[in-house]
Amino acid sequence: AGARLVELMEIPEAGRVLDVATGIGAVLLPAATRVGAKGRVIGIDFSDGMLQAARGEAAARGIANVVLRQMNAEHLDFPDNTFDAVACGFALFLMPSMDSVLREMQRVTKPAGRVGLTLWGKDPFDPAWKIIAEQVRAYGKEVRMPHKIAYAPAETRGMLANVGLSEIETREEKLDAQYASEEEWWEFQMTTGVRAAIAQMDEATRARFKEEYLAKLRLLKRADGSLHFPAPVVYA
Repeated sequence: AGARLVELMEIPEAGRVLDVATGIGAVLLPAATRVGAKGRVIGIDFSDGMLQAARGEAAARGIANVVLRQMNAEHLDFPDNTFDAVACGFALFLMPSMDSVLREMQRVTKPAGRVGLTLWGKDPFDPAWKIIAEQVRAYGKEVRMPHKIAYAPAETRGMLANVGLSEIETREEKLDAQYASEEEWWEFQMTTGVRAAIAQMDEATRARFKEEYLAKLRLLKRADGSLHFPAPVVYA
């Protein structure tokens, strides 16, 4: 989805790009490839641990045209009109104030530049998320997100227009995520907001929770033994 967002944003070669909430670089790394050696991509994240992971990913791929900085997305430490493109992949709904982040993204983008987002779409969503959400609630450990995580394209357009962005384009595409085993899917879950709820459990409860959940996942396996979890992605 990160590479697809970079493609849809039509980032110019040798461009200057900002990736907000870069994580381990899902948008950062394809953007760096897109702009080439004469371009520059800056990735920011509130978490130093994420930045360290992104540095490792960039080094492993031999990508040298990236800069990583710890920063609050609601207060970007850049002048107005700095970047040709500013992106944020699957992170806007994690921010306390989505409008503040969008206004900052717009502020640091050049007038002819592009702001790009990925958000989760609404329906239909893969069953594995619903199963784990229901099980977390059953264990009394639900962790509330600051905002809902799923948005229709029309909602997304309205949100962007509300902060003054114009010429807004949205599209929804289905992302088919494939996992070789239920253990691989579990490892992915430990990178999402569900992790916060599971971390509240003691070791014995956590082990029981995992065993129950993976047993339910095994029923969803395809004939080839893998798990396919389609998810709608809104690109804006």
